[in-house]
Amino acid sequence: MDLREALSILSKSSPYAVTTVSELAGTEFDELKKCLYVKTEIEEAFEAKLAKIKSGEILFLCGSSGDGKSEILTKYKKKNEQYIDFHLDATHSFKPDMSAIDTLDKVFADHAAGSRPLVVGINIGMLGNYEREGSDTHASIKQAINAFLNNETIDSHFTFLDFESYPKFTIKDGRVSSPFFSNLLDNVVKDDRSNKFREYFNKDYGNPKEAVLCSNYLMLRDRRIQNVVIELLLNARIRKDQFVTARMLLDFIHSILTGPNYLFDNLFNGGDNELLKVLIDFDPSVIRNHKLDLFILHRTLELQDEDYRAFQTAVTKKFGLPNNLDPQSTVRMLYILKECDLGSNYHRNFKGSFNERPLQKYKQVWEAHRNYDGNSNDKKWLREFYSKIVLKAINKYANRNAAYLSKDEFYLSSHGGCDLAAEVELSIDYKSIEANNSEDLAAFNMYLEVDGEKLEAIPIGVNLLVLMMDIVEGYRPNKYDKNSVVLLDELITKITQKASAADTLFLHKDGERIKLRASSDNEIRVSGL
Repeated sequence: MDLREALSILSKSSPYAVTTVSELAGTEFDELKKCLYVKTEIEEAFEAKLAKIKSGEILFLCGSSGDGKSEILTKYKKKNEQYIDFHLDATHSFKPDMSAIDTLDKVFADHAAGSRPLVVGINIGMLGNYEREGSDTHASIKQAINAFLNNETIDSHFTFLDFESYPKFTIKDGRVSSPFFSNLLDNVVKDDRSNKFREYFNKDYGNPKEAVLCSNYLMLRDRRIQNVVIELLLNARIRKDQFVTARMLLDFIHSILTGPNYLFDNLFNGGDNELLKVLIDFDPSVIRNHKLDLFILHRTLELQDEDYRAFQTAVTKKFGLPNNLDPQSTVRMLYILKECDLGSNYHRNFKGSFNERPLQKYKQVWEAHRNYDGNSNDKKWLREFYSKIVLKAINKYANRNAAYLSKDEFYLSSHGGCDLAAEVELSIDYKSIEANNSEDLAAFNMYLEVDGEKLEAIPIGVNLLVLMMDIVEGYRPNKYDKNSVVLLDELITKITQKASAADTLFLHKDGERIKLRASSDNEIRVSGL
C-alpha cells in the first residue's frame, strides 16, 4: 500500500467512511482507522451520561448525517449492550413494510414494556418528524422532543445530546481554533512514529510521481498553514452557513492532499466536496489591489527580484514546491503561507492585501459579546462599537430617503412632499448581553432598547456586520446584498413600528420642521410653524 491508497480511507466514497460493524478488523485499513480516532467533547459527555444512565431512561444522540454518531454509538454499544438497548440509526426501519416512524414506535413500545435504558441515534430532522407523526401512545416522548426542539425544560427521564451544542470551532483572544480538526489533521500528517500514515509518506517521499502529494503532505503538517485552513473553514461556516461534519472534514483532508494540484490550488479550485465548493468564494487570487496587481504583473513579465528569488528558494527547500508557479497559484501560495516564517519573509508584504478586516472585526465583536461580564473596560469597548458601527449604520440606512434627518430621528414615510419622522432613543441592553451564553459562532446576539423598551434578541452574522460597516463608510446596498438587507430591513421595521406609535411626530418639508403632538383630549397640537 502507498500513501495515496492509505489516504483513500478518508474519502467519503471509501467503503470504510462509516463504521457500523467490525468489518475492518485485522486489516491495514483497520490500523489506519484507529489512527484517525479523536475523542470529542460530545463523546466525553455521552460516555459520562452512559455511566450514570438509569433504568427506563432514554438518551438521544442527535445530529446531522456524517457527524460521527455511528462511530460513537457502535463503539459504546459493544461495551454496554448487555444492560442497555441501542437503536443506532432512527432513519432506518427493521422491515420493508415498516417506515422509520413505525420502527421508532416499535422501539419505544419495546422500551416501555421492559426496564432497560435506551440509547437512540437520530437526526434532528427525524426528531421533528417523529414529534409530528409518531404514535400518541408515546406522548411523553413526543412532549420531550418538542421541549428539546423549542429549548424548553425537559423531563429528567430524557436526555438529548446534540452535536450542534458542541461547536467544532472556537474563538479565543481573536484567534480561531478547532481542537477536533487540528487533532484530526495531526493524526494524518504528524511526524511521529505512532502515525501509520507517516510510514507511507516516508516510503513515497522522493518519488517523482508523487512529488505533488508529498509537498501537500509537508505543507499540511505545518501548524501555521493548518491555522489558515481552519480560518477558511470558519469563513465557510459563518459566511455561507455551511454545516461542517466529521465525515465532511475527513473527505476535505483527502481532497486537498490528493487532489490534482498543489494544496493551495486544491483549496480554491472546487471539487466534489461541500466545503471546497464554498471555498471557491474565498479565493485570494481574485482579489484586486495595487500591491497584488503589481506583483502579478512582475511575475508575468518575469522581472528579476532578488528578494522574491530568495523566498522561492526557502519555499522549495521546506516544501519541495517548484519555482515556476503561475501568478494565480503564486498568490494562493502567498495566502496560505502568510503566517509562516520563511527566509526573509517576503510573503509577509502581502498579508494586508487579503482583505481580512471583516472577519477579524467579527471575531473581536463575537468574543466581546460572549465574554461580557459587566467589566467597565469591556462596556466602554462595546459602547464604542455600537456607537460607531451599529447605531450609525441603522440610522443611515433607515434615513436613506431623508439623509438630512438628525441621528435621533427616524424616517417613517412621505406624504404630499412631506417626510414624516419620529425621534427615537436607541440604547444598548447590557444586562441581556451579559446574561446571554450562546456559543453559536454563526452569529452574536445584539440587544437593543427603543425608548427604554427592549427588543427581542437580534442575531448578527458576519455578513450583516460587514454590511453595517460598509453602510457607515457610505456604501448603498444593492441586490447582491439581498439576504443581509432583508435582516436589516426587519430590524428597521421593529424600530419604526415603535417609533410610529410615539406621541410626537415631525413633518419635514423644504428645510422646515413641524412638530405634531397628541394630547390627552384626542387632539393633535401643532408647533414649529
